[in-house]
Amino acid sequence: MQLSLSWVLAVGWAGPQASQVLPAVSCARGPAHRVWMGQNPEQNPELGLTPYLEDVVETFKMVPDQKLRYQQLLFLAQKAKPMDDSLKVPDNKVPGCLSTVFVHARPGEAGRIFYDGDSDAMLTKGLVVLLTEGLSGHTVEEILAVDPKFIAEAGIASSLTPGRNNGLLNMLALMKKKAQQIASGSAVAAEFASVVAAQQSVVAGPVVEGGSAPVADSIIRKVCEKLKPTRVKLVDNSAQHAGHKSREGLADGETHFALEVVSEVFAPLSMVQRHQLVYALLDAEMKGSVHALQIVARTPSE
Repeated sequence: MQLSLSWVLAVGWAGPQASQVLPAVSCARGPAHRVWMGQNPEQNPELGLTPYLEDVVETFKMVPDQKLRYQQLLFLAQKAKPMDDSLKVPDNKVPGCLSTVFVHARPGEAGRIFYDGDSDAMLTKGLVVLLTEGLSGHTVEEILAVDPKFIAEAGIASSLTPGRNNGLLNMLALMKKKAQQIASGSAVAAEFASVVAAQQSVVAGPVVEGGSAPVADSIIRKVCEKLKPTRVKLVDNSAQHAGHKSREGLADGETHFALEVVSEVFAPLSMVQRHQLVYALLDAEMKGSVHALQIVARTPSE
């Protein structure tokens, strides 16, 4: 997918005549995010901006007044992609927003992070598009380097109420936090490898529900081998989400699962660490056909 930000800003509110004022720069999702006008597509060294966000700053600065910037955000909202309802969970909800906002992070190849997002308010939806497009396809280091001061630099902050401005800052903070959680997932798995090993011989013959399809069988096999659970239940909910196209390249089935694992391995871990451990264990599946995985991870005593 390609999204030309300057075209959005130039044509979205004032028609072809606006192209006489705004520059023509093309932005693209993916590793090669942007074709600069003779410039090297690196992050802005001062604000740590991705190429897309650099374009946002430069282009919005050329919009003459606050009202027009506001209109540009409303037009960006029209470019929002649908977010799967299964991702609209409390863990993905942005705190401190005037409207309801969700952002979900998922790992990609080469350590890159990709985001999905949505809001029930059009203006905030435009802000969601701005950040999800601006941060998707980048590494955790690049995402964490983005300085929130770019919001004021672009003149966006002056076009928003204090409440919405705080919501935008909270959205960026949550997206950074989720990138860190994904990056630390493999570290958590390594840190507790000894705990998993200590449990290897404790439990035999777990109660298993689910399976009978390639991805589901792979998930159950890995969970049973590494976590030595007393109980595993895997439910394939893919049929409930047929027709959703929020993520390109998905197979027709085995995209949405609910996984319940009961294991002593989880005893010393927090709930977040338990989820990180499972995500790290199923990294190949999450980068493959699996788009959403709901996890219940508990110990036998829980």
